[in-house]
Amino acid sequence: MSQDAEVLVSATMLRPDEKLLLQALRARGLKAAPLLREDLAGVVAGGTRPPGLALIRNLSHQDAISVSRRLEHRGVATLNRAATIETCNDKGLQALAFARHGIPHPFTLHAFSYDQVRETVARMGLPTVVKPVSGSWGRGVTRMVNPECVDAWVGGRESTDAAGKLFPVVVQQYIDKPGHDLRVVVVGRTPVVAIQRVSPDFRTNTHLGAEVHRTEITREIEKLCAQVVDALGDGFYGVDLVEDRTTGELLVLEVNANPEFARSSAQHGVDVAGHLATYVMELLGRTADLPTAA
Repeated sequence: MSQDAEVLVSATMLRPDEKLLLQALRARGLKAAPLLREDLAGVVAGGTRPPGLALIRNLSHQDAISVSRRLEHRGVATLNRAATIETCNDKGLQALAFARHGIPHPFTLHAFSYDQVRETVARMGLPTVVKPVSGSWGRGVTRMVNPECVDAWVGGRESTDAAGKLFPVVVQQYIDKPGHDLRVVVVGRTPVVAIQRVSPDFRTNTHLGAEVHRTEITREIEKLCAQVVDALGDGFYGVDLVEDRTTGELLVLEVNANPEFARSSAQHGVDVAGHLATYVMELLGRTADLPTAA
C-alpha cells in the first residue's frame, strides 16, 4: 500500500468493482491505493499522515464495520460511515429507521424466538417472508406460503441453531411485485442510475441470475432516494425498491451500503465508478479536468 495515498479503497479482495474504482480515482489525479486486511495495522498505528478518505468495500459486514470504526478513530473519513454501514447491514435496524422517518416500506416485525416466528407469521398472514437480519444475495430469505413452510423453516433452523443464537430475524409483508424490482445507485445524494432486475423468482438478485435493464429515474424514485439519504446521510448506496402490483405503490425494500456495480455497469453503460470518483474529489475539495461520467 502506498504511504502517501490520498484515498484508500478498503477491500477483502480486489474484485472488478474495486479495480474500476481505483482506475477512476487515479484517472482524476488522485493518489489511490487498495487497503487489504494486512495493511490495516500500519494505517491505524499512525506515524504517517492519514489519508483523506477511505472507501469501505469489504465483503464481510462485520469487517466493513470494524475497519470503518478503526479508521474513523484514526481520523480518517470513511464512505460509508460505520454507523451507516451498521444500519444498512441489519434489515431490522433499517425497518426501524424507515418507520421512524416515514419511508414507505413493507410492514416488518422482529422475531426473537421460534415461537415468535410462528406467532408473527400467523398475525401477519400468509404469504409472508422471513429474513435473517444480515445477509446478501438473497441468502436465507424464505417465502412462507402455508403452515407447512413455517414448520419446515423452524425444523430446519432448529437443527442447526437449537439455542436460537442466530435470532433475531424479521418477518415481513410479502409484496406481490410485477416480475421485477428496482436497484437505484445513489452517489452522495444523487441517483445516478436505476435498473430493473427481472426474474421469475421472488428474489430478484443479479447474483441469482436476474436480468438487468436500465430504466428511467422518475420523480417518485428521486423522492424515495432523497428520503433514504435524509435518514442515513450522504453516501454510496444501492437502494432497492419494489412495486406493489395490487396498489401500484413503490416501496423501499432495503438499502445496500456496498453495492456491486461492475457487472451491471457493463450492461447499462453508466460509469458508476466514475460518478463515485468524482464525488470523492468533491469531498476532498479537489477540482480537475475530469473525464465525463456517463
